[in-house]
Amino acid sequence: MNREDLINRIIDEKGTEAVPVLLELLVSEDSETAQICFEALLQMGDTVVPLLLEKMRSKEIDPVSRLYLADLAGEIGDKRAVPYLYEMLRDYSDERSQIIIYEALARLGEGENVVDLLVLLLDENGDSELRDQLIMALSSTNSSVAVKALARLYEDKMTDKSTKAFVLEGIHSILSKRHELKNYLLSLHNGKEIAERLYQWQEEN
Repeated sequence: MNREDLINRIIDEKGTEAVPVLLELLVSEDSETAQICFEALLQMGDTVVPLLLEKMRSKEIDPVSRLYLADLAGEIGDKRAVPYLYEMLRDYSDERSQIIIYEALARLGEGENVVDLLVLLLDENGDSELRDQLIMALSSTNSSVAVKALARLYEDKMTDKSTKAFVLEGIHSILSKRHELKNYLLSLHNGKEIAERLYQWQEEN
């Protein structure tokens, strides 16, 4: 029996009683097992939240593994996690980890509170991997500030083709949740060009 089958068996047999086991595996096993547990916990939804919040506060967990908890909290979408995520931010000084937490906060409705920090990080960073992470986080803020920042990045002569495609995906994600921001996009000096590319991009995908 492989690990995924074993985890599914635990869920089938234990139901919500499996939550503590899955959370422990999430923060203590290899990345492949952690990802399987992540998906299983995500399927279980709100029933996971009380124990998840308790786990998020634990300082005994490996810092990298704690970020799985932050990501899971953002994906589940329960706003009770918001103060816990802000609390977690104090324990991380590196930008990569902070962006994961900012993205989780954005998914929980804190987009306007974190968007300026994300834009600042985007403007200051040349690291391509970090930039992609920031584009994803900005697309979760559903903010006009993010639309403007992404439009600016799209226009930058240093932005390569694959990053531009990722930017379009980010803008599309925001507009799909806030249709009224399409008019804001069109008000930007390169907004019409982006809107046309978005239309083409949607046709191609």
